[in-house]
Amino acid sequence: MRQKTAYIQAVLHEPDVVFLDEPTSGLDPRAARTIREMITDLADAGTTVFLSTHILPVVEDVADTVGILYDGRLVTEGSPEALTQPAETEAGTQTLEDVFLELTETDPAVDAEARNG
Repeated sequence: MRQKTAYIQAVLHEPDVVFLDEPTSGLDPRAARTIREMITDLADAGTTVFLSTHILPVVEDVADTVGILYDGRLVTEGSPEALTQPAETEAGTQTLEDVFLELTETDPAVDAEARNG
């Protein structure tokens, strides 16, 4: 209920830009789908939506542009389709989860320790 109420509060005044942090977290599948559809409708109506989530299938469903952050840095950006295009030598289809895991396979704490010796 909190997620639904927070969403309504965020969009009630018809903002030009809205920031949503984990809008489907804790929702049942039906409510999560409704929120995803509402986010898509909001964006289609011209609202800029910044969506922060760890649920990458939601991103694939609703995003035009994706930025992947890792260790506080933007490591890649592009459309979901562009980011999930497999390399020419690979077979199969990648998901945003696959891309995220590939881009973040090193541990930043280990990297920092190695740099600092």
